[in-house]
Amino acid sequence: MTDSWYEGKRVVVAGGGGSGMGAAVASLVRDAGGDVMVFDLREPDDPNGLHFERVDLGDPKAIDAAVDALGVQVDALFNCQGIPGSRPGTTAADVMRVNFLGVRHLSERVLPLIPAGGSVASIASVGGLGWDRRREAIDELLETPDFATGLEWVEKQTDGLLKQVFPRAYSFSKQALIVWTMRVAVSAIEGGVRVNCSSPGSTRTAMASDFPAEGVEYISRPIGRESTPEEQARPVVFLNSDAASYINGANVVVDGGNAAARTLGLL
Repeated sequence: MTDSWYEGKRVVVAGGGGSGMGAAVASLVRDAGGDVMVFDLREPDDPNGLHFERVDLGDPKAIDAAVDALGVQVDALFNCQGIPGSRPGTTAADVMRVNFLGVRHLSERVLPLIPAGGSVASIASVGGLGWDRRREAIDELLETPDFATGLEWVEKQTDGLLKQVFPRAYSFSKQALIVWTMRVAVSAIEGGVRVNCSSPGSTRTAMASDFPAEGVEYISRPIGRESTPEEQARPVVFLNSDAASYINGANVVVDGGNAAARTLGLL
């Protein structure tokens, strides 16, 4: 990691609390000279040198208040928030509020604060790689103009497309995020702002235990192990740096070769 990539830059890391990928992103950007504001409900385990704002990233009013408090230029936004939806009582709406609708709302609020040369990078998932098979539904969701109408659309799908909260709603939220990234990249770059995302594979985070062990084992092939949060954070930190100045609209798959092997029928 180049230790001066973010020198003098003001950065927001949404979902940077705790000890997962977002926390790793926040630490790496801080160590690379960035002035880092973390938006999350949970404080970072390593808060040294980080600013923290308690924000419910599935609540548009809370997001608005946090962005209004920023008040000045933001050079880079990292969207690292996400829930799997596997825990009892979690609804499809809960998953979509955090994993997509909140990401979109936060990004749309922050984008006007980002000058030319700035960027947005989001963490999606290999669970979203089948987005082309759900393109019609995704496009319907993306056509909703705001958080409220997006949530109305989601509620109408809970007896069909999103009836199964986990893993269906989770994978759909990440598919929507990937397609949204590609779409927004085309318009945002007119103002000189790049938009990209990554799709991590199996990673040793607190969320990992929510996924079936056999699925984790399969998605860890052929590399034969889970990644660390830092291994997933580094590509995202790169995407939002000046070192990636010609990368726009990309979804970088960081899965140890699993998608490549599946594409070629080698697993």
